[in-house]
Amino acid sequence: MQALDLQIAVTPTSPYATIVRLAACLKEIEKDIAWFWTKTRIPNDPMLQYHPSGRIPFARFTDGSVVEETSLIVSYLDSLAKPQLVLAPDPKNPSQRYEATARAMMDGLAVWAREVIRPKNEQSPSIIRHEVERATRLCQYFEQHVHEDSFHGDVNLLQLYLFASLRIDQRLPEFQWRASHPKLLQWWNAFVKQDFVVRTENMKPQ
Repeated sequence: MQALDLQIAVTPTSPYATIVRLAACLKEIEKDIAWFWTKTRIPNDPMLQYHPSGRIPFARFTDGSVVEETSLIVSYLDSLAKPQLVLAPDPKNPSQRYEATARAMMDGLAVWAREVIRPKNEQSPSIIRHEVERATRLCQYFEQHVHEDSFHGDVNLLQLYLFASLRIDQRLPEFQWRASHPKLLQWWNAFVKQDFVVRTENMKPQ
């Protein structure tokens, strides 16, 4: 495949960017994409002139158009190479139901991670407590279900979202899921050894 006409902006720690990077590596097109490693919340960042929301990740095409939202970017990657990850909505599909829950877990953990990097006097104990409790419930939920077929076999978005969620412990040491969730840890240890995951983790800012 020739180099693609797009640039994708990511950060090393964003779980949403991790999803996009995982998808690109799974499809073996990561080397055809111009990756732009950036930071968020930089005052007067020139990026905001063409991407006013400032959210990461986003894709920018050579014609100047910008696409944000992880699912839209992954949908575009689906149009370029297999395997297809974004499926037609089907509430009876257990993989899609678990995927929605894994996305909720990732969203909550991202809120927790952002909250604790604020100055101590600006942090909200109630928000942190809420997200800690949510993460605790969801880790236990997935501990009970991770043996099911949806979590194994052909890689799907559920697996990517669960991996990206659990990976947040790298930036949020307070999220200590490993010791008390042996089945999740076993799943993690197997998932992280896959070639596309190794390549994702080896992607570094230039």
